[in-house]
Amino acid sequence: MEPCLGAGAAGRSMAGALPGAAALRADPLLTVTSQTATGAERREKPLRGHGHKDTASADPQQSLREALSLLGSDDWETKEKGLFSVKHLAGSHSEVLLSRLREICLAVTSEVANLRSKVSYSAIVTLEELFLTLKKDMDSEVDEVARVLLQVQCNCPEFVEKAASQTLGIMVENVTPARAMTALLDSGVRSRHVQVRKCAAELLLSLMEKIGVTKLAGTARAERLVHAAGTLAQDCHKDTRHYGQEMVKMLMNHQKCKMLLERSVSAHDLEDILRRIKKKGMEEQKGEHPSVKSPVKKRSDGSKKPQATLPASQWVKSTSDGCLLHRPKVQVTLPPARDETETLQNLYNLLEAKGFEARMEGVALLLELCKNSPKLITTNIVQIFDYFVLRISDTHKRVKQMALDVLAEMITILEDALNPVIIRLVEGILKNLNSKDPGVHATAMNALEASIDHLDKVSLMKEFSHQWSQLSGQALLDVTERITGMASLSKPRGLPREYLQGRPVNRQ
Repeated sequence: MEPCLGAGAAGRSMAGALPGAAALRADPLLTVTSQTATGAERREKPLRGHGHKDTASADPQQSLREALSLLGSDDWETKEKGLFSVKHLAGSHSEVLLSRLREICLAVTSEVANLRSKVSYSAIVTLEELFLTLKKDMDSEVDEVARVLLQVQCNCPEFVEKAASQTLGIMVENVTPARAMTALLDSGVRSRHVQVRKCAAELLLSLMEKIGVTKLAGTARAERLVHAAGTLAQDCHKDTRHYGQEMVKMLMNHQKCKMLLERSVSAHDLEDILRRIKKKGMEEQKGEHPSVKSPVKKRSDGSKKPQATLPASQWVKSTSDGCLLHRPKVQVTLPPARDETETLQNLYNLLEAKGFEARMEGVALLLELCKNSPKLITTNIVQIFDYFVLRISDTHKRVKQMALDVLAEMITILEDALNPVIIRLVEGILKNLNSKDPGVHATAMNALEASIDHLDKVSLMKEFSHQWSQLSGQALLDVTERITGMASLSKPRGLPREYLQGRPVNRQ
């Protein structure tokens, strides 16, 4: 069996049919395909083949003790037997679990991070059964369980990620809404992982719709939720941004929440969020849904490569420490102008591909498009950055370095056309300046220097000050030195003294 961080083809199915979940499965958030259900049934068979029966235990207390003992074993198959026993007891003797609920949840939750993907999956569906049967009795365990399940949203096989998403949805449906909301705000909104923020945003939106803005406005959590909505509405990922914008729309319809929103988000940012919401609403009314903005199917790693790209090995050579040395110029044949939509879709496919080499090809294609079709890029820069910004913070070092290297060249080519995405551009550069890897830090510095040389200095200085809290150590010194240098050279009118002295400025 493959470990959680390196699952093969067998890890492409997701947990499906679970006892008592039929009513919840109708919810779009928790929908499971028939193919997924088949995979779940296959995975249940080994658990049921260990001599367990779906009948009530003669001595549930003894069964619980045995289950906890099995979970303490070092053998993964024995752990799986213990997880099935707990799941079985939850369905047949749920009252027995209440006296030792804390101990049970800790034992089961610790197996979610098991490197055996089958054990991880079994732990997740066991937690799902606990939420389905114990409901609000699970309130005390929500914080820890939500934190662990959200972490599964990255670096695990697809079927494990989907099972975790489904269990989080069932958690939200069954526990006290206030507890679920607090857990998501604590563990999801501020995560550095895109998929974690996306999952948390989707669940928070469903909670807002379930509770209602009027009721939320009178709670102590209103201010935190409002601040989170404003943050998510400006996220780098388009789906997360969509959920955040939907939350903002709901909040703006309530006078108290509207006041909190205006207090939590800067006037400039709130104006930008509302403008985007209005634009989206107008497009929906007119039925304008350009195909380049619709979801596209992800390419498999072995799929045919577009003619407009070249192998990543021809673009980047790296030393043993991963530093970029040279990227030779290559002639790339671009599609005709009438195929611009298809070109963009190919670009998006590559930039969000699973394989790192395919993602590097996407970064390479973006640079070629900047050189040969700058108008196409500038016209769609916001949508393109939705995908490209993910590569600037890619988990693979070579992809990240190449993206930062290409970003520096994009800045010199496009210059002020990058103003609509300057917030995310600066954020991506500053995060990588903190990197301890010398190659990543060096490419981030190149991008920083390019931005200072070619972008609007007033906007840059404001964004550097707004995102000051992200910096530490040498990165803080580097940016301080450059902000001070920019101020001494340009001294633009209308800027507060704090900007000119290179000090952070609060957005509020």
